[in-house]
Amino acid sequence: MSKILGTGIATLDIINQVAHFPHEDEEMRADEQRISRGGNTANTLEVLAQLGNQCHFCGTLADDRDSQVIEQKLSEAGIDTRSCQRISGGHAPTSYVTLNRQNGSRTIVHFRDLPELSADHFLGQAFGDMDWFHFEGRNISATLKMLQHTQSIRVDQPISIEFEKDRPDIDGLLHMGDVLVFSHTFVSGRGFDSAEAFMHHIRNHNDEAMIICPWGDEGAWGMDRDNRPIHSPASPPQQVVDTLGAGDCFNAGLIHALSSGRTLAEALAFSNRLAGTKVGQLGFEGLERVSL
Repeated sequence: MSKILGTGIATLDIINQVAHFPHEDEEMRADEQRISRGGNTANTLEVLAQLGNQCHFCGTLADDRDSQVIEQKLSEAGIDTRSCQRISGGHAPTSYVTLNRQNGSRTIVHFRDLPELSADHFLGQAFGDMDWFHFEGRNISATLKMLQHTQSIRVDQPISIEFEKDRPDIDGLLHMGDVLVFSHTFVSGRGFDSAEAFMHHIRNHNDEAMIICPWGDEGAWGMDRDNRPIHSPASPPQQVVDTLGAGDCFNAGLIHALSSGRTLAEALAFSNRLAGTKVGQLGFEGLERVSL
C-alpha cells in the first residue's frame, strides 16, 4: 500500500445527537454525546489507514489537554504525527456538532484559536519518500509555498488538493495539483449548477489534473486528463444515520483507489461506496470492509 502525507487540520469534535434540529431559543436534551477527533485531512487519513496505507499527518498541535486527546486518537488510528508543528499556549481547534436523528444532517459551530501550519515548518521536514501528498485548500499563502516545495522535491508522486470552502486567493492553488476535488458547496458558490460545466471551467486553469466533483445523492463527477467527463451514481445506505465526514471518506476512497492503480471511473465508484457506507453508520470504524 501507499505512504501518504496529509496536510491540514485536526480537531476535537463534540457531537450531540438530537431528536430534531433545535429551534432558536429552544432548550433540549441530547439523546447521545460522543467526543471524537475530527478535521478533514485527519478524517481522510484515518480511513486511508484502515484501508492499509501508511499515513502521516502534518498540522499544528497545541499543548493543552484537548490536543493530547487529538494526538492520542490519531495514534490509535495508526497515523504518524512526528512531523506536526507543536505550539505552546494554544488551544485545540474544536467543532461542536449537532447531529439530527431525523435525517442525519450535521450542523457545526467551529472554534479556532490555534495558528495554521507554517510553511517554514513544512519545508524543514523530510517528505521525499512519500507516495502521495494531500492538502486542504486552506491557509492559502502558506499552502502555496508548501505545494511549490513539494513539486520541487517529488519525482512523480501525485498531489491532491481539496477545495471544500471558497477562500480569498484560493484560485492560486488551482494549477498546483494533479487531483483537484471540489465540494458541491464550492461549485454552487461559484455560480455553477452543473458539475460538467464547472469542470470545463477549471480546465482553463489546469490542463493536466483530474478534476473531481462529489455531488451528494447524485453521485460524483470527474474529468480525466483527456477531458472526458465521467459520472458515477451514488451508493446510498438503506438509512441515513450520520453524514459527518462523508466527504472526507470520499477523498480517502479516491486517493486509495488512484494510488492503487485504478482508473478514475473505478475510483469514483469506490469513493461513492465508501462514503455511502459511512453515511449509514456512526463514525468511521469498520470501513475497511468496503471492497475496492
